Amino acid sequence: MAILKKNVLFLVSSLFLSLFIFSNGMIKEKRKILGASYSINIPSTPPNVIKLLAGEFSGIMADYLLLQIGSYIGSNSGTSQDQWKIIHLGFEQAFELDPYFQQTYLQAQAFLAWEANMPEAAIRILDAAGRKRTWDWGPGYYTGFDYYYFLNDYQKASDIFLETAKIKNAPLIIALLGSRFAAKEYRTQASIDMLELMLNDTELDETSRKEIQNRIIILKDIEVLHKAVEHYKSIFHGNPSSLDDLVTSKIIERLPVNPYFKSYRYKPETGEILFD
Repeated sequence: MAILKKNVLFLVSSLFLSLFIFSNGMIKEKRKILGASYSINIPSTPPNVIKLLAGEFSGIMADYLLLQIGSYIGSNSGTSQDQWKIIHLGFEQAFELDPYFQQTYLQAQAFLAWEANMPEAAIRILDAAGRKRTWDWGPGYYTGFDYYYFLNDYQKASDIFLETAKIKNAPLIIALLGSRFAAKEYRTQASIDMLELMLNDTELDETSRKEIQNRIIILKDIEVLHKAVEHYKSIFHGNPSSLDDLVTSKIIERLPVNPYFKSYRYKPETGEILFD
């Protein structure tokens, strides 16, 4: 039940962010028709300096900056690159003023990664948020997603997901995503170690335990098949045309079948082995 609640929370959080991005786009279109606009007023002060100036009003100042950013983006149909740089500075200032405020990293992810196409800028804020909010799996999840989706860096995404999965109450799916990307980069042992460690969790329900055990079997099968493909290449100087070639060439005795009663798929042009 506890695992189910964590996974529901994960899905709800992801859905909320998606709806937030979609709703913001709809609002912008409506305001464009009405001709509404809003100017942004972010001071050019470095984040560490603005915190000194704000003193005991740091939290209020952080809220003000986020309100400025949200109001500006929501009321303007187009934002230039120079304006996005100002907005990025505003997020950095807001984070410096109140590094524990969740809305800062959520809005940075929504606006910088998605709308501004500045995933690296969003990642810097998410990384900082993760260092402060050590109990929160959110920053690690969004960071891993940005490396996967925007930057096509499966190895980095895998590392971050597997590390984030260690946080107490992190949804199981984060560990499974980490293992998936590790397999894509042929780094399966890190995933296997992480998943086997999760099996030691006494609060793990039987459904989740079975899912983890199945994923471990899959990863071990992929590792065997990958090594067999490499062995085949060393003998025949090219990828096998199908996984059946590994059997007919006597490199392995038989092809494994994954726990979901499906055959592993294979891309001969790349040598990649897929399990779903």
